[in-house]
Amino acid sequence: MKNKIVIGLIGEKGSGKGTVAKYLIEKYGAIHYGTSKILRRTIEDLHLPVTRDNLVKLALVLKEGFWPSVVIDALISDMEKNGSDIIIADGIRMHGDVKPFKKKYGKNFYLIYVKADIKTRYERTKKRKEKAGEDKLSFVEFLAEEARLTEVSIHEIGLKADFTIDNNKGQKELFKQIKKIMDKILNL
Repeated sequence: MKNKIVIGLIGEKGSGKGTVAKYLIEKYGAIHYGTSKILRRTIEDLHLPVTRDNLVKLALVLKEGFWPSVVIDALISDMEKNGSDIIIADGIRMHGDVKPFKKKYGKNFYLIYVKADIKTRYERTKKRKEKAGEDKLSFVEFLAEEARLTEVSIHEIGLKADFTIDNNKGQKELFKQIKKIMDKILNL
């Protein structure tokens, strides 16, 4: 493979982006990079709890204080340091986040929107306990988080994605959809 293939993952919280990334790593040797890793490092360096609220606040402060794509630009810089042929870019969520990838990678950038029903995503989020306090969220609180500035554009951007994965039917169906997408990407 000559050029890097960059797969941007977008999806609402609990949609299954992590499962998609894990599959791409295991089956295709992809390397995973995410904006949350960059934000998490900063939060930890500040000795603050790694909560969704703190990650959101930091992302917004960085975008406002520096420039809108500062976190995405940092992600791309991290991605450029490895020699992998397939790279996963996770954490695309706001208008303007896709543009730096398209500018850098052109036709080798593919955006995949992972979607699932809201009740399913709520249950997954509670079970995974990825961020502090997520397992204690009520459905009303979950819905309130969905309305945050860093979340509201996800669906809109996802509708313009190159591929969409419906993650409501279980892992077997999910993996079948990913394989079909990768077959198209790798054979283009």
